[in-house]
Amino acid sequence: MAKTIKQALLDEVIYPLPDGLVDNKLIARQLSGDDEFTYEVSKSDEYRGAYADCLVGLLQAISFSEADKSISAISDEAKKKLLVIANSIYKDLGEDTVDTGDTPRVYINC
Repeated sequence: MAKTIKQALLDEVIYPLPDGLVDNKLIARQLSGDDEFTYEVSKSDEYRGAYADCLVGLLQAISFSEADKSISAISDEAKKKLLVIANSIYKDLGEDTVDTGDTPRVYINC
């Protein structure tokens, strides 16, 4: 059985992503996740853009901080590396880069 575009994208990202997020990124890039993954697809702007979009999606992984305790799905250092990779692809595609700015924080009972 041939690999689908969606499965190839999930395999390349490595970190678990919600199916809905991947589906949304594929649709936004006009790709069908059920189509066969080929060499030509792997080099296409659409696939590369979807890959970068999924990496940016990982930057939105849940992160909680309270006092001196912190729980994060992905470390800050890993997030920086993902952003560099995604922005490199966006630049190559002639698209706007992503700037995450400051990390939003939620304070409860302050």
